[in-house]
Amino acid sequence: MLSARQIKEQAVRAGADFCGIADIERFDGAPPDMHPATIFPETRSLIVYGSRILKGSYKGIQEGTDWSSYWVFGYGPGILNSMDGATEAVTELLAAEGYEAVPLMGGRTLQDEAPPNRPPVAEGKLPPCISIHTRMAAALAGLGEFGWSKVFLTPQFGPRQRLAVLATDAVLKPDPLFDGSLCDRCGVCVRTCPGKALGGDRQGVTVEGRTFEWGDVDYGQCKVTHWGLNPKASPFVQKDLPGMRMEVDKTDYTWFEAYRLGFALGEIIDYVGLLARGSAEHGAVSRPGSVCGARGCIQACNTHLETRGVLRGGSKQDGE
Repeated sequence: MLSARQIKEQAVRAGADFCGIADIERFDGAPPDMHPATIFPETRSLIVYGSRILKGSYKGIQEGTDWSSYWVFGYGPGILNSMDGATEAVTELLAAEGYEAVPLMGGRTLQDEAPPNRPPVAEGKLPPCISIHTRMAAALAGLGEFGWSKVFLTPQFGPRQRLAVLATDAVLKPDPLFDGSLCDRCGVCVRTCPGKALGGDRQGVTVEGRTFEWGDVDYGQCKVTHWGLNPKASPFVQKDLPGMRMEVDKTDYTWFEAYRLGFALGEIIDYVGLLARGSAEHGAVSRPGSVCGARGCIQACNTHLETRGVLRGGSKQDGE
């Protein structure tokens, strides 16, 4: 009989840095448009795994010399190859034992991202924007907790990882919820974010007596800054769009509006357009890159956690 241990070992052998498991009962109370069973009704377990973001990929942004490494190695094939390898290996292992595995799209708030007033695909169905809360799935799989920035924190790598989720009809032993404490609410993420997008109203979910909390995020200000349209985060705006004096913290873009604005202006800003085309040549999606470099939510948070000495990630693996 297939065990949770076999699943986790397979994921790590195939490229993931860590793996955890949640049972479907932990998702009781999740809204239908974020519930795994809305996509795969037979779901009994969620397998959540992740790969670390190399700390060195931020160096070019820190020095103001290169914005491509973080986009390629933090979003593109530099990290996705590891995730895809784990997905394929775990899926094959489950299939060999007669179980189904369904990869679940997540990591975005589709209510903010999707065009407004989207209709259901059919009577009695939901609009076609089902997307589980990937970070919540990771929390329910015992992998860590939320930082105040809403970025997910693990005891190995703090905020530096990407996550993937598989739903399966296999009944697997769930991991206990993380009972440690990584985020001390220091607020460095809020103070350092060039988009002033973090630290909104307290949000939270309680599962099995464990409460996960974070500050609300202004997704419009976050995305405008991420795309490199915020002069406080990008040196390219003033160079190529000299008449643009955007004060991002005074805007009220939705995520979708900011997303579209990035595509509209990305090609006009020379380096941002070059970054998008260069990333596509390396197998990433051709779109404006992460020019902000996650200065507050990942970089500043990671430095704080390292200074506190609470992370136990392998520095030899990271090449740091």
